[in-house]
Amino acid sequence: MSMRSMKVVVCCVVAVFCLLIERAGAADKLPADSPAEQQTDKRILGDRFSFDAGLKFWVAKWQPAGFVTVNGGATSFNVSRTSDTTAMMGPSLTGTVRVRDDEWFNSVSVNFTWLQAGGFDFSPMGSNNGVPTDQTSATRRDYSIVAALSVWRGFGFFAGYYNMQQRFTTQSPSGFFPSPTQETVYISGPLIGFFGSGTVSGPLKAYGNLAIGFYNEKTNNNPSGTVQTTANGVHGYSAEFGLSLDGPSLRTGMGAIGSAVMMGFRTQVINVNNAPFANNDVTWGPTFQVVARF
Repeated sequence: MSMRSMKVVVCCVVAVFCLLIERAGAADKLPADSPAEQQTDKRILGDRFSFDAGLKFWVAKWQPAGFVTVNGGATSFNVSRTSDTTAMMGPSLTGTVRVRDDEWFNSVSVNFTWLQAGGFDFSPMGSNNGVPTDQTSATRRDYSIVAALSVWRGFGFFAGYYNMQQRFTTQSPSGFFPSPTQETVYISGPLIGFFGSGTVSGPLKAYGNLAIGFYNEKTNNNPSGTVQTTANGVHGYSAEFGLSLDGPSLRTGMGAIGSAVMMGFRTQVINVNNAPFANNDVTWGPTFQVVARF
């Protein structure tokens, strides 16, 4: 996916998110997480504290950063690798504290999300006498931890840390290059962003967030095989928007356990300017999440 295409995607994300929030404001004076919301069932942790435990899926297509040089006769050319569609999955945990019964600066929260996938398979970089030059697969693990402050109603800012680990294994059925080869890439650093949520109608809510990250890239793809920094000051951009539908509550002796289903779309672009192999690490696809609320 080109940078121009990603800019179009991000613009569409912002436009759709703004339309959803505009509809939310017209449908209900207060968003879903307003301090004035009336709950029919008292939660286990009371009115001031809440805890959401979710299982999240990101059904993603992935184009890793970096170009690979493939010899084509007397010339060389660069091709990028694009994966098949693979589901990354893992827990997403959020703790929230209501600090004020007001529309302004009313709550703080902490979220931890861990997503991993055991097998991304990539399109071959080329062919040699009709045989693919390579068979490349990768495992990937992403996690983030962020702290958020609700500034006004359901809108606020967050800051935190993001870490991605990529492990590639490449084999060459055609014998085009020594086989197998392995490489591990680490991209990590701080991130900041803003979020918003609002009620569309009844139990249906809209949500969205935009973030920018400031990362470093490390890899063991060097003659010594040790992990070394290959790029500093890497910028990353991400956006996620979607809808959340509240489900039934389970009543217990200690209080009620709520439920929700979330469906959305997430895109992420990390611009790794490691010349002459500069490229974008791009991931995009729908997201799904089931949540239990305490």
